[in-house]
Amino acid sequence: MVRLKKDYDTTRNSVYESQLRGDMQTVENELNKNATELQSHKDSKKAHSSNQIMHGLFSVANRIDNLWSRLINLVLNHDGKDVKEVVDIRVARDASIHPTAKDRLDYDFQLLEEEIEAAAVSLNLKRFIKKYGSFTAGFKAALSLAKLYPVHIVVPPGQYKLMETARIYKNTHLTLQAGAIIRRGFVGSMIVNGDKDDQTKGYNGHGNILIDGQGVFDSAGGEIKEQCSVLGFAHAERIIIRDITIKDVCGGHAFDCAGNKHVLIENVWFKGFADYKGDRWFSAAIQLDLMRSAGNFGAFGAYDQTVSKHVTVRDCYFSRSESLKGYARGIDSHTSTDGFWYSDIHIENNDFEDTTEYAISGNKWEDVLISRNRFKNCASGVRLMIPRVESVYTQDANGNPTNRVNKVKRLSVKDNTFTNIKVRHAIQVYGRKGIQKIDDVEVSQNKINGVKVKHAIHLSDVDGFLVSHNQFRDIKHHGVLLTRCSNGKVESSVGRDIEGNGVRVELGCKNIDVTNTSLREVGYSGISVSGDSEDINVDFSDIQNAGKRTSSSNPYYGIIFMDGVTDSAARFNKVRGKKCRYAMYMTSKCSRIQHFGNRLKGAGAEGSLKDNSVDPIKTIENVT
Repeated sequence: MVRLKKDYDTTRNSVYESQLRGDMQTVENELNKNATELQSHKDSKKAHSSNQIMHGLFSVANRIDNLWSRLINLVLNHDGKDVKEVVDIRVARDASIHPTAKDRLDYDFQLLEEEIEAAAVSLNLKRFIKKYGSFTAGFKAALSLAKLYPVHIVVPPGQYKLMETARIYKNTHLTLQAGAIIRRGFVGSMIVNGDKDDQTKGYNGHGNILIDGQGVFDSAGGEIKEQCSVLGFAHAERIIIRDITIKDVCGGHAFDCAGNKHVLIENVWFKGFADYKGDRWFSAAIQLDLMRSAGNFGAFGAYDQTVSKHVTVRDCYFSRSESLKGYARGIDSHTSTDGFWYSDIHIENNDFEDTTEYAISGNKWEDVLISRNRFKNCASGVRLMIPRVESVYTQDANGNPTNRVNKVKRLSVKDNTFTNIKVRHAIQVYGRKGIQKIDDVEVSQNKINGVKVKHAIHLSDVDGFLVSHNQFRDIKHHGVLLTRCSNGKVESSVGRDIEGNGVRVELGCKNIDVTNTSLREVGYSGISVSGDSEDINVDFSDIQNAGKRTSSSNPYYGIIFMDGVTDSAARFNKVRGKKCRYAMYMTSKCSRIQHFGNRLKGAGAEGSLKDNSVDPIKTIENVT
């Protein structure tokens, strides 16, 4: 409390002035103090609590607590008769107001769906799994969006079980990210490109499909022991499958490609196959087929003979898996219809391991390139053929026998490597005896190391061929075998450690040159020409240590022209080694064999040359 003097000295002197000055100073100080405290009160954020402020009969704190309780009640409670919701929660993204919060959320979700439909976007499958309650339902729902607009579906890392066939539609891009594994949990194909009642014809079905990523389709063939395929596509154009793994298939195919064109399969790993019943010994990882019948492709029709063509398989890997053996065949076609051809098939830079049948088997393929592949520990390597005339696969589209076989042309098998082929041939191309030949075949620049039972290269009933620059060794039977072939060359090839003939030309071959061929350590004859063959020229070849399996009852030779061979020649060849009976031998039932310039001296156990032929030609003069 401040007390002023109020009673001053009556004499106006220095005492009076001192008293007055003291009181005035005190007044000034108190005024300044009040001003400071007032300003401090104004600046304070908590000058008074709500409990200190009255509003009518209640404090402000009481009123705030009461209103807050009412607000919570309005947002969350429902009285059974009317929805009490504040307006704010009923306002949608576009500022429209809806009767209830649920109406607003449904409306916003519809806006989101419409935005997705307006453009092709990437959809993370997790959202669909959460919405539909399971992977199968969510996956199918996501795939069905492609009926409305192009869609990119991303399967994130995780393990998922598919419990029924999923159907994929045109303009779909399906990505399995690294770590994503879709595992079969039922009997049937995992994904097909159409509905079961589809009857599309030609290539007008669900195409423009891309399946990629670094994930896995696991067919669970070690557990589900019934025939199943993984991908089954038909009647489509523009199919791309790349960078994924398909594993553990039982009985069926990793990819059943029936009646599609412009197909690319790239950098896919096909691992593991089982045939528990023993009736799928021929099944392939990739089946190239035509829409012949429900027995060929059962997912949907129409069965109008649409054939697969313009197919490229490259940079893929075919092998056993951690739990199952290798496929029967890697890539295969075994069905056909008269008047329809598989065509433009390119198989490049793939690895085939541990197949129990042919790694590649093509039936009625035309315009084919099989190049830069590696075959290791397979039962057989490459087989290209046409069907037997009595087969159902020569019937016409109405199922009527035709008694004919369609010709195929332009087949190339080049720059491949074969190692340890265990059952049949490394390379085999054959037409049908007396019925139909295959035209224009090239087998070149292949390296074949180890064929345990059959031949390195076998061409049968082929017209117009080139077998050149091949290398083969450790061959159980013939190096190169030509049967009923015509108009071709075997040239610039190198073979050694061959238990059969180095090169055998047999059973009516015509107009064939065997030139610049080097053969070492051969069990039978180095080059053998037999069986009514004509115009066979053996020139500039080098043979060393042929006839290693010669016995008194089974003699072999460096070069032999056998019974029935006519109008042929052997010129400028070199034969060395004493294992063969004769370095060169012409039987008494071959005729008009020209031979000169051959270096045979010192070769042969009994002699270097034995010519018993009829009308031999031994000069370099023109034969007129």
